[in-house]
Amino acid sequence: MFRGLAILVIVAIHCRISFGWGDHHLSQQFFITFLDNGTVLFVFVAGFLFQYLKANYEYADYLLRKAKYVLLPYLIVSIPVIVFRKFNQSTEEWLPLSLADAPYVLKSAYMLISGKHLGPFWFIPMITIFYAISPLLIRLDHRKFYTTLFPIVLFAGLFTFQFGYFSNIIYSFLHFFPVYLFGMWAAHYRERLTNIKWTWIMLLVLIYLVIAILEMSGYIPVQKLTSFESSKVLPYFHFNTVKLRVMLLCIILLRVLYHFNSRNFKILGTLGDYSFGIYFTHLYVTTFIEMAVERVGLDFHLNWYLFCLYIAVVTLSSMLIVLIVKKIAGKRSRLIIGS
Repeated sequence: MFRGLAILVIVAIHCRISFGWGDHHLSQQFFITFLDNGTVLFVFVAGFLFQYLKANYEYADYLLRKAKYVLLPYLIVSIPVIVFRKFNQSTEEWLPLSLADAPYVLKSAYMLISGKHLGPFWFIPMITIFYAISPLLIRLDHRKFYTTLFPIVLFAGLFTFQFGYFSNIIYSFLHFFPVYLFGMWAAHYRERLTNIKWTWIMLLVLIYLVIAILEMSGYIPVQKLTSFESSKVLPYFHFNTVKLRVMLLCIILLRVLYHFNSRNFKILGTLGDYSFGIYFTHLYVTTFIEMAVERVGLDFHLNWYLFCLYIAVVTLSSMLIVLIVKKIAGKRSRLIIGS
């Protein structure tokens, strides 16, 4: 359910930036505040689930499974974008000057290594670093680390904010490394965390909402990358209240979802099962909708209810694509689309 909610937030983030908001600035700011940095949820749950691998962990087998079920689908779903860019090359701000006149095969390799060819694909090269250093993560997964060095790493991690498409893979990794460890820590102490008294959870919710309101009202400045140029001029270190707030949300959701009856929330469970497939396909869906709207010349702007409808359309369409691939490919669908 947690992973399903996380992928829904990721879809919502990309739906939010898909179209303009016209005069609906308050609605836009509300969703910016409560959705941005949603990748923290996805990385947290990845770290949480990684902790369960310790008993049967074998490095070569682990890398093979990640290569088959994450990297291979990434390569397959990247091919249409790379081919499209070959014949529709526009201004490529993300491309290093040294590759400007390079053969397209080298540009294609750079796209795959950096994930710059399609908005959310920066995540795969970044998470691959976690796969590569998994032996270190296994060694860190013990009480001594969590009670000594981990608090220092976690606190230091609150001073980074550069990540994602406009950043680079190393900065993104450093930004999310404490979050991944936070997920591992939460799994290590899951019995305590899933039984926190509700009064403490209400206090965390209150802190979360206070920080969010202060961010929305401008009392707490929020640093974020909005272009490749901003990644060059903004300072690397900045206390990140958004990151802190979403990490608090991780604990809140862990406590709440753990005690929900999953049979009453089947949609979240289904989204969780198909999360990687939805991740790989949802931007194709939004791009298709954007092109269709532009083709018919519709002056389309989002508001809160159209935004919610748009999220539902994109999510259901992405799930439909996954189901079609699963129907055609059967068990091999995980090799093609990650689900």
